[in-house]
Amino acid sequence: MATFLLEMDRWLAKTGMTALPMCRRDIGDYLGLTLETLSRALSQLSDQGILVFSNARQIVLRNRQRLADMDA
Repeated sequence: MATFLLEMDRWLAKTGMTALPMCRRDIGDYLGLTLETLSRALSQLSDQGILVFSNARQIVLRNRQRLADMDA
């Protein structure tokens, strides 16, 4: 999940906001995760202050370093 978000941030971020290129179900399929697992992971990242949702398909990564640490 962390790797995916960091890649999308590198490719798609504009003014600090990342528009996810697909819906959550498609992201889950791409990552091999159920929709529930993906939603839970995104909620945990939000609860930890790593990202914030501006709407269903746009996120703001607030702490790229913590996300990168998870990716390591």
